[in-house]
Amino acid sequence: MSYKEIFDLHIQLLSIYEKNMKSSFPYQWEINYYKRQLYFTQDIVQRIFVLNQLINFHEKSRVEQIKWCSKEYFSTSE
Repeated sequence: MSYKEIFDLHIQLLSIYEKNMKSSFPYQWEINYYKRQLYFTQDIVQRIFVLNQLINFHEKSRVEQIKWCSKEYFSTSE
């Protein structure tokens, strides 16, 4: 797999995360920071690293949302 293919996959995944993002969440500051860092990257490897960081923050947020939903569900079902 080439760097270009990896970059394209990261962009696709990030676009899906951002499209489905409904509200701000605890990692919004970090996400904004890494989005700004994309402007300063000099090569594709750096871009992939920054995109990976962005995706990691989206995934952390998703995990927290899932925990919150399960907590709410189980606390109301008792």
